[in-house]
Amino acid sequence: MLDQADPEMDLRALVEESEDFTVDTRVYTSPAIFDAEMRRIFLRTWVYVGHESEIPNPGDFRTSAVGRVPVIVTRDQTGAFHVLVNTCRHRGTVVCREERGNARFFQCPYHNWLYRNDGRLVQIPDSSGYPEGWAGRIGGLLEAPRIAVLYGMIFANFSQAGPSFDEYLGPLRRYVEYWFGHSPTGRVQVLAPFRASYPGNWKLQVENSTDGWHARYVHESALRTMHHFGTRSPAVGWPGATRAFPSGHGVLERPRDDLPPEVQPQFESFRSLLAETYGAEHAEAMFVRRQITLFPSFHLMEFKFRVIQPVAVDQTVIYEFPVRLEGVPDDVNAAILHRITREISISSGGPVSSFVNADDVEAFARVQSGLADSPVERIYFSRGLHREVIAPDGERTGESSDELPQRSIYREWRRLMHE
Repeated sequence: MLDQADPEMDLRALVEESEDFTVDTRVYTSPAIFDAEMRRIFLRTWVYVGHESEIPNPGDFRTSAVGRVPVIVTRDQTGAFHVLVNTCRHRGTVVCREERGNARFFQCPYHNWLYRNDGRLVQIPDSSGYPEGWAGRIGGLLEAPRIAVLYGMIFANFSQAGPSFDEYLGPLRRYVEYWFGHSPTGRVQVLAPFRASYPGNWKLQVENSTDGWHARYVHESALRTMHHFGTRSPAVGWPGATRAFPSGHGVLERPRDDLPPEVQPQFESFRSLLAETYGAEHAEAMFVRRQITLFPSFHLMEFKFRVIQPVAVDQTVIYEFPVRLEGVPDDVNAAILHRITREISISSGGPVSSFVNADDVEAFARVQSGLADSPVERIYFSRGLHREVIAPDGERTGESSDELPQRSIYREWRRLMHE
């Protein structure tokens, strides 16, 4: 427990905002703080656990996680979604090991307790060993008390208290609508994920997903490589904007001026389709390239979902799910997938990672190593602090190289960790 590990620690002082915005380096290196994050953040706010296209039929399921809590996301026989803790109520065994499938029941492999796909306990072998009615008192698999679905994305919250999903989303909703508006129906199909891992804290990737400043430096060699193979370099200057929102969310916006020549015709027809669907002005607003963080661990990237999975204070797994847009021509979806996979390096039978991700995870590893036993006590997120523009609804706007989204992350981190 955090308080037992360091009873003198002032959680609010870990993030300070005055003339500068600084974060205590222990938030990246302390196992006690990491354990507290898993309880105070992941179990008390809205966390992405899956998409309805992954479980389209009654009985379908996929396994996922909320922080370090294993869960099963199911669609029961009535079509309703459930987010169940993947832990048997008897002796704590993980009930389901499969990543996905279809099942009316889940059976614990240890003592064969049987649960329906809505979580209800339906059978205990040789139940005569218990008093009558005992199983009813125990109940079934624990279930997230609150679930929300937006554009097919399924979010779970294990706390009855706190903001509703609409309150959690707040003014970010408009930008999420822009992102899903790339489909005329607002629907996407989530494809099989790419997976990568790195020896560093989970927040390093969360910060980086809306960091508009690092690309021209960290990804210099990758950009040269992509240019050599005929792919234009992504926009790495300072055009665009950053946005930050209550609840820790953030957006990085940049012009979509980095299309490989071989897919430009398809994307121009795509732009025309959006204009026909929404009108020219709205379509241009949608066609901006956006990377969106939904705190704590989910990102809407360029035609893909990114999910950050904390493992330990210095171990993190990243899942990236390309999406197929419903209602657009096949050649446009093929061009989108080409855009994503063109930057992908695949080792035979091994993990999948991109040139860009390889650069990022190397940077994360260096940060983690640099802070491990360092006398450096605080790091800075002050870029653009003096020029933030704050709207009445709480949305903050800055330049594309500003550390505005990162400050939003840590404002919400401080609130949840302190409460």
